[in-house]
Amino acid sequence: FSGAEFLYFADEDHVPYGTKSRADIVQLSLDAVGFLVSRGADAVVVACNTATSAAISELRGTFSVPVIGMEPAVKLAADSFGARPTLLIATPLTIVGEKLARLVGRLECETWSLPLPRLVEFAQDLEFDSPAVRTYLRQELGKFELARLGSLVLGCTHFNYFKDILREILPPHVRIIDGIDGTLNRLASELGGGLKLAGGEDLPSRAAKFNADGGVEFDTNSSVQIDKFEEQGRGEGGGQSIKGKSKRGSEGRGEGEQGKEGGDEGCGDEQGAERCDECGGKIYYSNGNSVEYFYSGRALDVAQLYKIEVFLKRLDAMREID
Repeated sequence: FSGAEFLYFADEDHVPYGTKSRADIVQLSLDAVGFLVSRGADAVVVACNTATSAAISELRGTFSVPVIGMEPAVKLAADSFGARPTLLIATPLTIVGEKLARLVGRLECETWSLPLPRLVEFAQDLEFDSPAVRTYLRQELGKFELARLGSLVLGCTHFNYFKDILREILPPHVRIIDGIDGTLNRLASELGGGLKLAGGEDLPSRAAKFNADGGVEFDTNSSVQIDKFEEQGRGEGGGQSIKGKSKRGSEGRGEGEQGKEGGDEGCGDEQGAERCDECGGKIYYSNGNSVEYFYSGRALDVAQLYKIEVFLKRLDAMREID
């Protein structure tokens, strides 16, 4: 997509979802989608297989906007490589979910499943290619006859960051498949082939602006940005994480521990105004897209923006691996 305006909600207070109960995931998902809808979202993508498995029915029953979920691409794998078994790797909750069971039950293909909860934790810690990651994946994948496989399905969006390690371990003939393209196609279909155009100021094609807690500007060039993020984010102790009230639309989540932590309009004063919604930073890209980031209960600081850039660079590096 180009020339589109996106809102990105990262629930940093509660990740990873894969180790939580279904009831908790449903409530967290309702809160997150409610926040996005309150910000004017025309459609919502639940970019998490676990949240889709646990909460998609409740989300679609609660909100009037289209809600698109992530599903493991086991049907694509079966249609393309059905003569050989498919191995699905995902979080434990996705694997035991009724939604996946119904999907697999309709396929005429032998499907194996493997929960990999630690891989999510490695991704959250930005640990993508350490000896510990390699050891973990070799031990877990070693439980299967990999030579028999036709495809490996990534049933968790975090797992895309590890395609290079998976490619090293798997036999050359095994294809690695994820459901991202299918999700994006569904989004385009739901919105009639078009997306809401970004408004706001015009920026040069190579300029980007990040606004959070007063406003900071960086160059778009990736290497320049990463250098600045490393210098500012790490040099300042990783930035300041300020907790604020977390609201669902205008109603709020209640008076839990996070609900009691307030802030002023800049999210910097616990004794400030009545509430401080999730604070974000907006980035403009050269293709005309804008992405406004929200980290639940925290102002988006330099260290968190650095983390976003690390994830994006890692995904770019994995893009050509299948």
